[in-house]
Amino acid sequence: MNAGVAWALVAAFGFGITQTLNRKSNLLVGAFRTAFGLLAAVEIVLVARLFVTGEVRLLSDAPLSSLAFFSGSAIIHYVAGWTLLALSQHQVGVGRTGAVVAAAPLVGTLLAAPILGESLGLGTLGGVILTVCGVALVSISRAPEAGKGRWTIPGYGLAVALCWGSSPMLIRKGLEGIDEPVLGLTVGLAVALTVQAGILTATGSWRAGTWTVRALPWMALGGVTGSVGIGAQWISFGLTTVAISITVQQLATLVVVALAPLMFDSVVERINTWLLTGTAAMLAGSALVVWAG
Repeated sequence: MNAGVAWALVAAFGFGITQTLNRKSNLLVGAFRTAFGLLAAVEIVLVARLFVTGEVRLLSDAPLSSLAFFSGSAIIHYVAGWTLLALSQHQVGVGRTGAVVAAAPLVGTLLAAPILGESLGLGTLGGVILTVCGVALVSISRAPEAGKGRWTIPGYGLAVALCWGSSPMLIRKGLEGIDEPVLGLTVGLAVALTVQAGILTATGSWRAGTWTVRALPWMALGGVTGSVGIGAQWISFGLTTVAISITVQQLATLVVVALAPLMFDSVVERINTWLLTGTAAMLAGSALVVWAG
């Protein structure tokens, strides 16, 4: 198996668990503080790793342009993407959010062709089309008893897919200057957290709603699984094409859809035929992209 695909599989498993833990915290302290807390926990793990491995010494040789690309990617992917992820989980549930986010390969594959010069063959296009069909099926999978009828456009989830599909372009640009993906992630995430803290302070979101310490264990666990998933993701982007890496990572959907009904007693998390069919279509699209690549 290609090393880039192997790391993408590790990322998928880590992301699937992290999305579920994110939802647990989300229910206790709200979307905005959950996104910040979980990312802060991830950064603590990454910084500790930086000093343990000695990679902190490499910072002095890192080009500023690469660090800027890493920071831009982190802001798009985490400040915007993870906050929208939490909002989407409120809107349509963690299972349907995990499935809709699988539209990210559509964005990543189409952008990687003109920006990074990656090939865009018929097989890859077929996989992207299957993914889009899956998103459409998931969009009509909401149970009528959840309110607002069956049809619910998962706008926040699709916005997450846009963020997560475009951010790898900046990662690849940054890796052209320094081939240390986890180091770049650590620096980029630190900048992203600083930006996010400023936004939360300016908008008064720190004090919005209730707060409970019961969310902290979920954030801590999410920090561990998230650091594994995110680190594997960035390594994968340096070893294989964006189209293959980002599509394989959508297998996190299997983990999310399997865990959601077990961990949440909610109408919006119920599995039905539409959700299963849509998820199957997106997973088939993933397999087709890997085969074509």
